[in-house]
Amino acid sequence: MVAAAALVVLAHGPAWAWDEEAGGRSTLNLYSVVDLTVAGDVGCFATSASGLSFVPLQFVSTAASDAMDAQTSSLSQTASTSAPSSTPAVEEQRLKVNPITGLALAPQSNYTPLTASERWKLYLEMTYASAGPYFSPVINALLLDQANDTPRQWGRGFPGFGRRLASRGGNAVLQGTFQAPLAALLHEDVRYVPTSRHSVPRRALHAVLYSFLTYNNQGHTTLNIANLAAYYASTAVTTTWIPGIGNAARYTFSNGSEQIALSFPLNVAQEFWPEIRHHIFRRN
Repeated sequence: MVAAAALVVLAHGPAWAWDEEAGGRSTLNLYSVVDLTVAGDVGCFATSASGLSFVPLQFVSTAASDAMDAQTSSLSQTASTSAPSSTPAVEEQRLKVNPITGLALAPQSNYTPLTASERWKLYLEMTYASAGPYFSPVINALLLDQANDTPRQWGRGFPGFGRRLASRGGNAVLQGTFQAPLAALLHEDVRYVPTSRHSVPRRALHAVLYSFLTYNNQGHTTLNIANLAAYYASTAVTTTWIPGIGNAARYTFSNGSEQIALSFPLNVAQEFWPEIRHHIFRRN
């Protein structure tokens, strides 16, 4: 019955073959099969669970394809299970803004840069939707303006304080509006980066330094150009509505520098926020 025989040994792992008598697939037990041409049909003899049988090439090809598909599907499921997923809870934690300081956190370990949509969400949250953006103008209006009666044209008392508060509020909005797009352009993070150190002096020094520093998209420390430039740019704009400025350049430099100095205690509060939250608010 064998018209021609060409023996070629194929080395491969256990394959699937189609056992027509058994009515389904069965696993081949041999690692080597021999290709034969039998009665014009190309196939191979191989031992299976049901014994020695001739397997047509079309069924061998289909079986091999099925085996490859099954292996690919298994690997895909394993990769999908092991790959980290961006759940809403993780995203919420990345974009969570402290209601007092108005700052979000960028942890040092497993640092992940912000996406464009996350930057937009943080801009809205840090500039408008938390207490921090409103708390800071109150402090600035009291310590920098009302206490020094600056500008004198606005006078003292509640009317003068109201004008100063409105001016500082506008300055805060401008500061966030300048910072966000510039930080995106320069690939700088707008969040505060706490330290992993436990020493109180080192943590306090880190908080002060990170008024000038931040992370880039690679998780490396870089000068926080966007934040520093935003303080001076927003101050420069406020000179258009504050009376009696005189030398606008000098006012911009001095007032912008004062705002940077006032960011020190905010960063310190953010650095020690876990302890503050636990001891003052009795929360973990």
